[in-house]
Amino acid sequence: MAEIGTKGVARAERRQQLVHEAVEELGSLGYDRASMADVAARAGVSKAMVHNVFGSKADLAQACLEEVGPRLVATIARAQTATDPGERALDTFTAIFSAMAEHRYAWALVKDETLPEGSAAAELAQGYRAQLHSMGTVGTRDVLEAAGLADPLDHDLLDHIWESIVEAAVAWWQEHDDHTAEQMAQRLTRLLAVVTLRG
Repeated sequence: MAEIGTKGVARAERRQQLVHEAVEELGSLGYDRASMADVAARAGVSKAMVHNVFGSKADLAQACLEEVGPRLVATIARAQTATDPGERALDTFTAIFSAMAEHRYAWALVKDETLPEGSAAAELAQGYRAQLHSMGTVGTRDVLEAAGLADPLDHDLLDHIWESIVEAAVAWWQEHDDHTAEQMAQRLTRLLAVVTLRG
């Protein structure tokens, strides 16, 4: 019986369903505001079932991060191949949204600062954030080097600008759920081309 969930649903299938719903719940509300009851309601199961599968909200958050974090990091990493820094930046934006095609709130979950301090979930999120930041700072450095700029303060400021653009674009996308990942990437690429006078 340990392998069976409710109403004949296999435990692994039930777990995946709960993770899918929890990513949206935790990502949209933040860890502090979301509850196991909210996740259960979204999934159409009892709160007891969610606890039976995951134990605690922190365990559930950890499972969610294990689901979305590696895909987000790996997809963006694969986009870091173009030799032209501007082209690579646009490829990176496309990768960000493509990685979130299934879990629109993956970025928000990884960036959630309300995850319980010292928990496995918080440590996972911090690790993913560090990898994302590292890729971003390498990209901004390459953009500046291509332009012949070597001032470290330029690099520091551009890092902040880059992260702000990504955060703003992701937040806007969450408010416009009629946009697919592909449509969002195309829209942002078009706007950046105008702003940077490219193409």
